[in-house]
Amino acid sequence: MRNVTRRGDGEVLWLGDSEGGRPVEILVEPGTTGTRTFTMGAQNLPAGGQVPTHRHPYEEILFVYRGRARITVDGVPHEVGPETAVFVPRDVSHSIENVGDAELRLTFTLSPPGYENTFRALARAGTDHPAAAA
Repeated sequence: MRNVTRRGDGEVLWLGDSEGGRPVEILVEPGTTGTRTFTMGAQNLPAGGQVPTHRHPYEEILFVYRGRARITVDGVPHEVGPETAVFVPRDVSHSIENVGDAELRLTFTLSPPGYENTFRALARAGTDHPAAAA
């Protein structure tokens, strides 16, 4: 079991197709750390990049540490910059859009753990989150 995982040493999964897709890196999850409480990972989005509107039965914390984003939660857009956390309740539609000129870097933490398996299934299928109503 690991206690420390640096960016680049996690499990990198590619969501979507080769042209419009995005990498997601799983950093903390039950299989590697033994956690029973959450899954944590990171992703980078290029200028104009986005995570489509989706929902899931997990609580989520998004933490932006570089760049500017519009994170829409339950239809309400929030313009956020570095050092900002956004809470997403379970089963609430949400999306992320890089609205800045530079790369957006953020982490995600989901509770309880398990969503890492959804990311793996999406990567195997070569797709991204299925569209959900906003």
